[in-house]
Amino acid sequence: MPHSFLYRKLKDARTTGALAPSSARLARELANLAKGSEHVLELGAGTGAITQALSQVVNGEKLEVVELQKKLAATLKSRYPNLKVVHSSAHSALDNYRRCGSVAVVSSLPFRSLPPAMKHLTVQSLLAFLKSSPGSQLIQYTYGLSVPFSAPADFKWQQVKWVLTNFPPACIWVLTKTPDR
Repeated sequence: MPHSFLYRKLKDARTTGALAPSSARLARELANLAKGSEHVLELGAGTGAITQALSQVVNGEKLEVVELQKKLAATLKSRYPNLKVVHSSAHSALDNYRRCGSVAVVSSLPFRSLPPAMKHLTVQSLLAFLKSSPGSQLIQYTYGLSVPFSAPADFKWQQVKWVLTNFPPACIWVLTKTPDR
């Protein structure tokens, strides 16, 4: 585990939810779920493990990366100069993201440990985004057995896969808006 990751975990435990950076296997699984979308928005890019996998399967013009922590965002900008990297909260990024077509929102946000106000704003922005963006989906992983957060009845969570080789083991979930009747 890189020293800088451990330092950030200790300093910002509620917004850095992981014990270690995502494994290459988890990153590949998330990227493969996103690759069919017209655009990809990565939330909580952190050290860039998932960004790396996404950049292998998604055209750089279609990928936007969001990171709340200023130093991490700066590191990502220098590591991926051809990608749009935004230093922002997830809810602000979602509220200002405008693309036509389907969007895969790939999230590493630690919903279980986020401060309640930040979690509420982020969930509301995600739900509003998915409602206004037909064909889009949230691809989220967790370390728990239950859905990342509760969603209204007009949304559906689907448990996609467990990645047991990640530390700790991670479960991938996909949230979509159910079709209007």
